[in-house]
Amino acid sequence: MPCIRSAKSPRNSNLLAIIAFAVSLGAICCSFDPVPAGDDIRVARVNQSSTRIEHASDVPYPPGYHSNPSDSLKSVPTAVTSQDSSNSAVRNNGDAIKFSMLLLKDGGRFIENVHSYRVLFDKRERISGDIGDTQTLELKVRHAPAFSVYMKWKNGDKGRQLLYNEAYEDKQMVVKLGGLKGRILPALKLDPFGSEAHAEARYPVTEAGLAGMIRQIVIQRELDLNLAQGVVCTRLENQVFDERECYCFRYDYSSTDASALYRKSFVYMDTRYHLPLKVTNYTWSSNGEGLTPEQLDEMTLIEDYSFRELDMGTPLAERDFSRENPSYRM
Repeated sequence: MPCIRSAKSPRNSNLLAIIAFAVSLGAICCSFDPVPAGDDIRVARVNQSSTRIEHASDVPYPPGYHSNPSDSLKSVPTAVTSQDSSNSAVRNNGDAIKFSMLLLKDGGRFIENVHSYRVLFDKRERISGDIGDTQTLELKVRHAPAFSVYMKWKNGDKGRQLLYNEAYEDKQMVVKLGGLKGRILPALKLDPFGSEAHAEARYPVTEAGLAGMIRQIVIQRELDLNLAQGVVCTRLENQVFDERECYCFRYDYSSTDASALYRKSFVYMDTRYHLPLKVTNYTWSSNGEGLTPEQLDEMTLIEDYSFRELDMGTPLAERDFSRENPSYRM
């Protein structure tokens, strides 16, 4: 009797393969959110208690940071729920400072590769011992081909304008006063590093914008790393600022030997680009006895900066940084 071998029909095999492919494709599609490439995902305003990060491993490491997986909890101090860091558990303080500094450097690399951007800049500074009111400025910044900055005041001396463009040979900044004075008086050319400029701002216009802010903070963090003791870096709960979720770091200094200028500092960095969107610094006081912590902070506030409504998608033209722009009347 002839031997008959059972065999699967080719049609059945093809049908099974098609079914398996369809199941796999469905699983893949369900694993990803339908976000178009290049879209800026806006972070919804959320309750602060829901943004707490319990473990350091929840934060994406920036380039250049290497952590021992078995020591991940030591890379960033445990988040605290109180503004008093004296009761918080801080581990491996030098590692925490280094981690926050590497985040900033990563943000610096990112923003320096952005050709130009617009942003609202809030600043409140203590100059010659006196704390001023909060000023809000419309800020335009260009990094290439020549670093350029345009500022227009939204309050205070409303309408005041400042333009600095490294492409001009005189290397001067041009200031047009606001209000009636600006209509009567001509624009002024000032040395960015001169006494007139220093009387109005703690930092020169050459450091304006996010890249300059990052440079100044990194300088301080490098000084912190060189300290054997006297500075404590604490990772706080995440906060939402300007509809962007932010990592928050607090730095406390034990004495003027650790930092001659700063008593404590807060830095909020957005979790996507690692840009410092809010920076608040407090200095020392010799007569703070009997004051509440809030009163002491108000007395010793020295620098308060924030960047809001950051727009990196609208291209800026050469005329935005030109003294000949007729709308500037410079």
